[in-house]
Amino acid sequence: MALKVVPDSDWRIQWADLWFDHIKTVPQMFYSTVKHHGTRPANTYWTDNNWKTINYQEWASISEEIGNGLLSLGVNRGDNIVIMSPTCVEWGWVDIGIEMAGGCTTTIFPSLSSDDVEFIVNHSQVTYFFVGSPELLQKIEILQPKLPSIKGFICMSGNFRGDESKTWNLEQLRQLGRDYMSKKPRELGERVQSLTENDAATTVYTSGTTGKLKAARLTHGEVIGGLWRSIRNCAMGNIEYNSDDVYLSVMPLAHIMERTYAFFCTISVGGCIAYGRGPAFVIQDMQAIRPTWMVMVPRMMDRILKGIKQFFAATPEGEKLWNWAMDVGSQMIDARLSPENTIDSSIDPLDELTGQLREEYIRAKELVFDKVKAALGGRLRCFASGGAALLPELHRPFLGMGMYVPNGYGLTETLCGVGVSRANTVKVSWNAPIAPGLEWKQDEDGELLLKGVGVIKEYYNDPESNEACFTEDGFFRTGDIVEFDENGIFRVVDRKKAIIVMDTGKNVAPAKPEALVLRETLIDQVLVIGDGRKYITALIGPNWDEMMRILDSRGVEYDKSSLRYELVNGMKTCVEVGPDLVENPIVRDIVEKAVGNANAELADFEAIKKYVITPRKFLQSRDELTPTSKTKSRVIIKNFAAEIESMY
Repeated sequence: MALKVVPDSDWRIQWADLWFDHIKTVPQMFYSTVKHHGTRPANTYWTDNNWKTINYQEWASISEEIGNGLLSLGVNRGDNIVIMSPTCVEWGWVDIGIEMAGGCTTTIFPSLSSDDVEFIVNHSQVTYFFVGSPELLQKIEILQPKLPSIKGFICMSGNFRGDESKTWNLEQLRQLGRDYMSKKPRELGERVQSLTENDAATTVYTSGTTGKLKAARLTHGEVIGGLWRSIRNCAMGNIEYNSDDVYLSVMPLAHIMERTYAFFCTISVGGCIAYGRGPAFVIQDMQAIRPTWMVMVPRMMDRILKGIKQFFAATPEGEKLWNWAMDVGSQMIDARLSPENTIDSSIDPLDELTGQLREEYIRAKELVFDKVKAALGGRLRCFASGGAALLPELHRPFLGMGMYVPNGYGLTETLCGVGVSRANTVKVSWNAPIAPGLEWKQDEDGELLLKGVGVIKEYYNDPESNEACFTEDGFFRTGDIVEFDENGIFRVVDRKKAIIVMDTGKNVAPAKPEALVLRETLIDQVLVIGDGRKYITALIGPNWDEMMRILDSRGVEYDKSSLRYELVNGMKTCVEVGPDLVENPIVRDIVEKAVGNANAELADFEAIKKYVITPRKFLQSRDELTPTSKTKSRVIIKNFAAEIESMY
């Protein structure tokens, strides 16, 4: 089976290129969709214990009221305006309203520390601050004496009424906009028309694993260019976004990945953006909304797969059926592999299978795969992964069920979409060829360097980072070590700064042993250590909620008074246990086997020689994780110094 190439005459590619020729700013993109798809569904969201849907014309009216409200407050073109809120429909309304008014939307994760909020606001000289709830407003108002540039706060939802001098709720701001529009009906339109592709559209602060916040400021031209790249890449894989699509948004819109795919890409084609009720309701919301597209981080996809597997495995017969179906799905992948080790997810597997495997696949589809797809709403065409490594153990089951599961790679600085698996050439656990519109090369150590459409040319107000992160010829240093196959498909080996240099001179990419240990689904977190040391060790955090379910099912007693819970990604999660659970023989046996299986696939110098089972999770509240759940190794090593030293 040869590697398939979509001809340049494909209508999807022609449409993407024509769109890019004519669209230059975010408001222009939005109004183009309103013009062509104005009466189509634009937003579906939960309100008053029910789902409500509005069309693009209604959305435009709401955002115009917000935009006019900002004009009435004196917002100028280029002003920096913050949104700090969980993902919700109001987030989208406000974002477009800010863009219409010529402002630059600056995003802040609701979970960020007060110090980080203070830095972002003062670094960008933010003028107005949108918050998601009265509780968040109360948290930020305490900081007001340290935020001299702030002129006012707008609370987007909840039981709050502002004083209309320094604080407003969203309806009060919209009323200001309606009043202003009646007096100056043409001003907002003139502001929209005055914007150019060189004006700032959005600023997203990123720290990666270094801890230093850097401002990735994307112009309208860079946003539109990044969208074109993503849409065209889809077309090159024989698939497209279109106005019939329904995207269910559950990840943070403060993060560039969700903002790109959930928000901007869906708007660009006139699709509907549905807003879920939070991670705890993902399956229920999928069944209610019946999305066609979603993007998730691998950890959330893993939880969904585990939940569905548990449903089937409730009986010995069901568990046997599940395991058999997963094996059939895996055989389907192997049978359809091209010489380049890719499969075509843009066509039905049954169009290529023959003989007994085809008959078994039909049966597995009827008994298992169709039921899984029904649990996910029944219409999911694309279940994309991004934000972290997608391991084969998670990628293969979804592909085996006949789903298109692209593995995406990108950065805040590139508006995502650097490499997203094309539907007709999906390679398990790899990404894709570099997306169109980008120049790339590798440094001597394998670091990926990029420039081109949708990539920032400098960090905002940060000469130190600009010197470190851009080459003399204008390439952006991604900080990621990558490898390419013979057909140009790449995957990430590890973060450059994460590479461990042992005192023996050997280099170890920690992502490899970490990923191998994480194949054990009962392990939730791993940090490999060894920089300047004689051998590799690891801190290993089990999934304590799942471990306790196993112990409960076996009647094992443990100290429940030592358990501590927090909301993690919107879900109540056990984040700390007592020493008895850490030392439990069942727990230790599971971890020991996971490490042993990983070491069997590692060279001796990169194998994990010792490990500590951590009694608590790495937590964002302790600054050990980024808002997108990436580990901050520097902070974790400091916080777990005693445990680490005990291994050397």
